[in-house]
Amino acid sequence: MKWSTNQRYGMKSVLTGPSDWKFDETIAPVFVEHARKHIPNYESVTDKCARYCELNLNKDSKIIDVGCATGHTIQKLYARGFTNLHGVDNSKKMIDLAPSDIATYTVSDCFPKGQYDMILCNWTLHFIEDKMSYLQDIYDSLSDNGTMIISEKTSIESSMIEMYHDHKMNLGVSKEKIKEKQKRIENVMFIKSVEWYQQTLRTMGFEVNIIDADWCFTTFMCKK
Repeated sequence: MKWSTNQRYGMKSVLTGPSDWKFDETIAPVFVEHARKHIPNYESVTDKCARYCELNLNKDSKIIDVGCATGHTIQKLYARGFTNLHGVDNSKKMIDLAPSDIATYTVSDCFPKGQYDMILCNWTLHFIEDKMSYLQDIYDSLSDNGTMIISEKTSIESSMIEMYHDHKMNLGVSKEKIKEKQKRIENVMFIKSVEWYQQTLRTMGFEVNIIDADWCFTTFMCKK
């Protein structure tokens, strides 16, 4: 496993308050189960990412998963035969639990610049305040005709939030736990609208299509 650490635009670096949400040793061991309950279509979106790569890339294509956590999506890619896999996350606690023999990992607040054929960036940018700089680094590191898939929380409209909470309660998350997480996470998320992402990504030069949307979350496919 390879490591590097640096800081630039604060990927989740706002998580400094003692009661703010953190991807720490309490979350890392249960992250995937937590994500399944708190992110609509979590498994479906990660499956779509892996399947898209399978249909469109060579097995040695260079793929990076931004905000890779414990390597759930990377494992799906590896199972489909991909061999040039990379992950970046600013939580060492998460990456410590990722399978170290199938990918190269970077612990960093920054995007590890390079040349990638496919960039996956799911449920990460809403923790980054300076999205423009991060997205520009991604764009500059994506090969010509390369693709990025990005999933983000894109709505704070009250009725959508209520239905999102209903969804979590239907999966067994208590109302008290939902309120507790909302209070801890609201100060560390920088949410932008669907329209903001579409306009920003198109201005950068991406061809943008929505491939998944549910409650407060949207997944975009962006082709360079």
